[in-house]
Amino acid sequence: MKKLLYIFTLLLINIVAFSQESFDPESLLKQKPTQLVNDFTGTLTLDQRQALENKLVAFDDSTSTQIAVVIIPSLNGRDIADYNIELSRAWGVGGKESNNGIVLLIAKNDRKLNIATGYGVEGALPDITAKHIIDDIIRPNFKGDDYYRGINEGTSAIIQAVKGEYKAPENYRKKKKSGTRMFILLIMVVIFLVVSGGKGKGGGGSFMSRGGAMPFILGSMLGSSRGFGGSDTAGGGFGGFGGGSFGGGGASGSW
Repeated sequence: MKKLLYIFTLLLINIVAFSQESFDPESLLKQKPTQLVNDFTGTLTLDQRQALENKLVAFDDSTSTQIAVVIIPSLNGRDIADYNIELSRAWGVGGKESNNGIVLLIAKNDRKLNIATGYGVEGALPDITAKHIIDDIIRPNFKGDDYYRGINEGTSAIIQAVKGEYKAPENYRKKKKSGTRMFILLIMVVIFLVVSGGKGKGGGGSFMSRGGAMPFILGSMLGSSRGFGGSDTAGGGFGGFGGGSFGGGGASGSW
């Protein structure tokens, strides 16, 4: 009996390992999940998935705001923020009219995560608040390999934020703003030196060494700054995603 149990355990481990190695993130974009909690790694137990599903379905029923949790083995080299936006749009998380969808994506083997927000919840869950939830709530639990607690407490914080009951502390906001300003100032100094050096040598120089460099680079920085800021889950009454749209809001992190 023990020998059979041992063989079965090894077989199960090999099946899980094989499924994770062969996981294709692109194929996920074509799926239409039937639950809010989608674990493609076997990280959560059935009871844990059901508890999370029940909580998120209840929030969806009472507010129409949909929070989806997706756990995948790996992104296979893709940027997690870009992929999560693509996934969120493909699934249509949130309502079509209100665009009130939120997706917590976790790439377990890559040790990366991202919170993507639909247009309709960007005000309630701004990038700085999403970043704080990742850094101060989810990440510490993930570093201790307590994935369920990290997801459970993280989604609870997201729910509180949507309700207007949670936001990043003021000292956290100041710290992030200070770091961003210093980075921008450093870049501007470097650009000024490059432009000044090009003019000092005479001649037109290339586009990146003339006056057009400043607005081009600053525009690129502002345009990308937002990035800084099949499972078997038992059903809990989830009626399906409503076709919500996403514009790039949210935050990323790692552990």
